[in-house]
Amino acid sequence: MKYFHVDVFSDKPLSGNGLTVVFVESGIEDSILLKIAQELKQFETIFIYPKKDELFPVRVFTVQEELPFAGHPLIGATSVIHKTFYPNQDEVEIKLGLGERSICLYSKIDNKVFSVSMNQGKAEFIKAINKREAINIAKFFNLKSDDLDEKYPVEVVSTGLPYVLLPLIKNISNAKIVKEGLEKYIEKHYAKFVYLFDTQTLECRTWDNTGLFEDVATGSAAGPLIAYFVQNRLKKINQEIKITQGTYLGRKSTITGWVTNDEVFIEGKVAFFGNGEISI
Repeated sequence: MKYFHVDVFSDKPLSGNGLTVVFVESGIEDSILLKIAQELKQFETIFIYPKKDELFPVRVFTVQEELPFAGHPLIGATSVIHKTFYPNQDEVEIKLGLGERSICLYSKIDNKVFSVSMNQGKAEFIKAINKREAINIAKFFNLKSDDLDEKYPVEVVSTGLPYVLLPLIKNISNAKIVKEGLEKYIEKHYAKFVYLFDTQTLECRTWDNTGLFEDVATGSAAGPLIAYFVQNRLKKINQEIKITQGTYLGRKSTITGWVTNDEVFIEGKVAFFGNGEISI
């Protein structure tokens, strides 16, 4: 099986969020996909199936599980499809099928750098979280009540994966998961993960719920955050909003987003690092 290694949300290799994109051959059992992701040890790996009914079916895995939605894997996969199947086109629209969902992405290349935008659809505002619960969630991340920015609401928002959006006024650099049980705790708020953001700098951070892996750049969380800014009138409709992530991992990444007609868009650059073949 052919694979590509790309770095998403950066225009240079060895920065941004690394991703493995694998073209799946027929006859590969589902159980093998997770094992391949574990072998590759990227935060996420995306598998692309042959084009069918005008879209490319895909599946996304972490080293722990399959995800129902993801951001940087879809953006990275789109650039690979562009380069592989449409090498003579500077701009192309590509549809990916993830589960029951069809997702439209737009890829363009300028001076050998790919840039991909994705329509994440309409954000779902699932729940507002009160101050006491917000403090309890902050404690999982080695944070205290005065680290929270009380001018910003704490909400669960989703464009495919539900995140607790936790606004910080300080100490995002000190954040880390220090307690067990985060996943179970936020489940009662209908959330899958927590996305921390500094309200002054718009630097963001998130981890898997064990705290073992910090994600470099998270498109599935960036979309909800962009929608949150507009919903709460912190930013304007059609305003281009830039957030950063990965700074504390030495891989600073930039995610751009905006909201148009209630639909959330995110955009990022993609750099190609390498390619090869999986033999199993």
